[in-house]
Amino acid sequence: MEILLDIIHFIGIISFSAAGAMVAIDHETDWFGVVFLSVITCFGGGLLRDVVAGQSIGRDLPVLFTEMQLELLVSILTATAMFLVAMIFKRKYVKEEKLVDSINNILDALGIGVFSAAGTAAYLSAGPLVAIIMGMLSSVGGSLTRDIILNDIPFILRKRIYALATIVGSAVYYLTAVYIIPDTDATNVIATIACLVVIFGIRMCATYFHWNMPKAIDFEKMRREELEEKSEAKTVSADVSAK
Repeated sequence: MEILLDIIHFIGIISFSAAGAMVAIDHETDWFGVVFLSVITCFGGGLLRDVVAGQSIGRDLPVLFTEMQLELLVSILTATAMFLVAMIFKRKYVKEEKLVDSINNILDALGIGVFSAAGTAAYLSAGPLVAIIMGMLSSVGGSLTRDIILNDIPFILRKRIYALATIVGSAVYYLTAVYIIPDTDATNVIATIACLVVIFGIRMCATYFHWNMPKAIDFEKMRREELEEKSEAKTVSADVSAK
């Protein structure tokens, strides 16, 4: 079971690293920028989560950095591979922009699913509210930090039921691990898979059906409607003048 959990964990690392690299490539950063932002996307959430918790619960940072050596290497190699693919096949990469965005969305959904589960598991003993919040922070903190570095409005604040999906997935992990299948060798694996499936499903549905959290004011939509109204008014005025 531990081997299966490690496989799922590294799938999450590769997915998140590739997604972060693709965002960095889209912003025309150099190789170091791609690698740096990829690592931030992958591990920034976990580090931010532990700092927010004051390390009173969870893992000590020195131990965490020791355990992360192989994970960091995998993240760096993934980012480098994405950089080389984009550089070698640059024309096709640009031409297939929509496909690249779809792949990025899938990889990101896998990444937040795995890291939501890991964050919730690390703080399971702290109770449901803390565990779920830490699961969310673990999964979205890296992309949040990346977007701030890139001077973008963070993705989680504007599109596709992002943070809400991680909250639901983290809640599913907690319920599975504490109430449905507690204290067995398979608990962590089953809870992780359940969390991943729920988050991935919500994210894919949100993408396909264009689900978004409601906004107080959709300025872009209002401006578009205003321009359309003005255009229609001009058309009607021109028709009246012609008659």
